[in-house]
Amino acid sequence: MNQHPAPFRSLRLRLIAPMVVTALLAAVAVAIASYWLGDRWAQGDLKQRFDAIERSLAESTFPLNPMVLDSLADLTQTELVGLDLQGNVTHSTIDLDAASRQRFSIYRFATSNPSSRQDRVSEVEVLFDKQQIAASRQRAAILPLVTGLSTILALSSVALLLSSRLVSRFGKLQRRVELVAGGDFESTVSDDVEDELGRLGGAVDSMAAQLSELWKRINRQQSEKLLHQIAGGMAHQLRNSLTGARMAVELHASQCRSDDEGIEVAIEQIEVSEDYVRRLLLVASGRQDEDRPADIRQCFLDIQNSLSPIAKHLRVNIDWNCDDAITGLFVQDGPTWIAAASNLVHNAMQAGDDVKVALQKVADDRVRLVVSDNGSGIADSVADELFEPFVTSKPEGMGLGLSVVRRAAERLEGDVRWRREDDRTIFELDARILSQSTKAQGERTS
Repeated sequence: MNQHPAPFRSLRLRLIAPMVVTALLAAVAVAIASYWLGDRWAQGDLKQRFDAIERSLAESTFPLNPMVLDSLADLTQTELVGLDLQGNVTHSTIDLDAASRQRFSIYRFATSNPSSRQDRVSEVEVLFDKQQIAASRQRAAILPLVTGLSTILALSSVALLLSSRLVSRFGKLQRRVELVAGGDFESTVSDDVEDELGRLGGAVDSMAAQLSELWKRINRQQSEKLLHQIAGGMAHQLRNSLTGARMAVELHASQCRSDDEGIEVAIEQIEVSEDYVRRLLLVASGRQDEDRPADIRQCFLDIQNSLSPIAKHLRVNIDWNCDDAITGLFVQDGPTWIAAASNLVHNAMQAGDDVKVALQKVADDRVRLVVSDNGSGIADSVADELFEPFVTSKPEGMGLGLSVVRRAAERLEGDVRWRREDDRTIFELDARILSQSTKAQGERTS
């Protein structure tokens, strides 16, 4: 069951929060520094303005009458107050009481020769509005603060978008892993983005494919184990039935004193079946029959003699072709080669009504059986796993025939493959040719 993570555990929050907090602290630090610098700049500007006023008025010879002070106050954006030697106000550009003076920063300077001046002004007070000074400080701090906050907003928006995409990809990966854990190995999670997360998704897909293959292999092994157990029990009963059938046919043949070819073929097929049952009992008990090297040409003729009547009964035309170059060549185990070849020819007869079987030497140490038919071909659903056990497109089939062929090819140190060519399905079974010493041993043991 999926659960949404707690907010403080969210990857999105963990990605965005540190960046936003860091940017916010940086903006506040810049604003404080700007405010401090703005205060310094404001104080410096105020000092410069006062010095300029002092230089203009301290040594002046013109009278500082009300008209002159009013004009200078407008020009300097200050308030000016003239004082005589007794400290009395001679003129002021603003009416102030003691409380109102608290609104201003007051600086003063003395005039030269106040006793000889007609305006009786001995000192001049310069009043700077504290609100203007504070506004100057604020203007110095607001600009970097607004810039910082707008930068934070832009970065947060971009980070939110990118983190949302990243978290979405992580969520998809999480769901995919949960599906794999639940046994679903078919869906994919990798995307087209070539980054670390994309490669991680590809690794998950690869893991799922490997788990799928492993799961199939385990199922096949379990099925094969069960099949061996069932086959062991059935083989015992089948061997008794075959023995009884062979004895009945031989008794009938001796009583009728007939040279009927059909009876000979029936006896041969019963003997072959008995050998299959014997080998099946060995497999069910975990053992393997000893190799019996055999003449490959004779094996081919045995298959032709045993399957031709079946093909005639099924009204299937079979073209048998054996290369003269294989005369005297031996394979490692004759019954194994016969079982594999018989499976391929049987399948071809079931698939089409025109079958071609050819045996040829393709290398100094290799022979090849080629079986083709004019059937509809292999279904796409099983094409990739055609030689695996229990893989079949036939409703009544068990999917064991071609897996037997593949195992036989491995035992004969060859291989098996198939292809579709010119509207025909072609199977090729390769087997290794034995050396001369092994041939001689096979002839002695045959």
